[in-house]
Amino acid sequence: MLPIMLKQSGNYFRQQGIALLMAMMVVAIATVTAVSLVHEQSLSIRKTSHIQTTDVAMLYSLGLEDYARLILQKDLKDSKTDSLDEDWAIGIPALPIDGGFLSGSIQDAQSLMNINSILEKENEVRFRALCNNLDVNPDFIPALKDWLDKDLDTLDADGAEDDYYTGLEQPYRTGNRFMSDISELMLVKGMDSEKYGKLKQFITVLPVATALNINTIPSEIYQTIKDSQDADKFIDEREKDPFSSLEDYKKRMSHELPKKGMSVTSEYFQASGQVTQGEKTIFVNTLIHRDKKGATTIISRKLGEFS
Repeated sequence: MLPIMLKQSGNYFRQQGIALLMAMMVVAIATVTAVSLVHEQSLSIRKTSHIQTTDVAMLYSLGLEDYARLILQKDLKDSKTDSLDEDWAIGIPALPIDGGFLSGSIQDAQSLMNINSILEKENEVRFRALCNNLDVNPDFIPALKDWLDKDLDTLDADGAEDDYYTGLEQPYRTGNRFMSDISELMLVKGMDSEKYGKLKQFITVLPVATALNINTIPSEIYQTIKDSQDADKFIDEREKDPFSSLEDYKKRMSHELPKKGMSVTSEYFQASGQVTQGEKTIFVNTLIHRDKKGATTIISRKLGEFS
């Protein structure tokens, strides 16, 4: 009977935790919405109903964003690692609001392969392995590296700089900088929609080179680091108890990981939300940086409207 009681107790506290998160989210959304609406009303009362509905949905979207920042700040106080059993990883189910509903989720951006990091040799090797595992021809990688580096010299015959892109029917110039959105990958020589479709759920672009968080990476990315036969054991071990350190991983998995580019913590998170009011739906996708002291900064924000 005792194990059952303990299990029930665990479920109870988990449910209480979710209820607390919902309360935090409602406060964040209500605060942003109320303050912003007062400001809007003080400026003008001449907006049409259509515009007001869109604006309120936008404000709810920003409230979701503030909720994400609050829960990430709380997480750093509660835990020294970042893993999928933590509160930030609990998705927000459809929550009723006036005239509609909202929902959202937070993803660890360091669970994905940062293609802005592939100028470093070990990251290029892992990215090539990911391509091979997903049956994606990696022939575009030299051109991708040319896109990211700062010079105008092609790396090899498969590379591409301005002389290639300006000669296209619809010409443009190479980036020669880090990408700010993964959709930029479609501009790179050798990339097509089929390759992009296979890769996009496993890649991201971050403003700096970053480590992979072994507590959140999917099996497909783990297999770019270690042999595929270890993947099931890795996922099982992590679900039992997240790795507290790379040394903890070594003890439990009986082998080491590369010390460079691996971590059990994260600084970058992707917050996504959807707000529907009436016939309007607003999508928000925000990249958040959380520093070692818990301060959060918005790196980028994408808002989209569907009706």
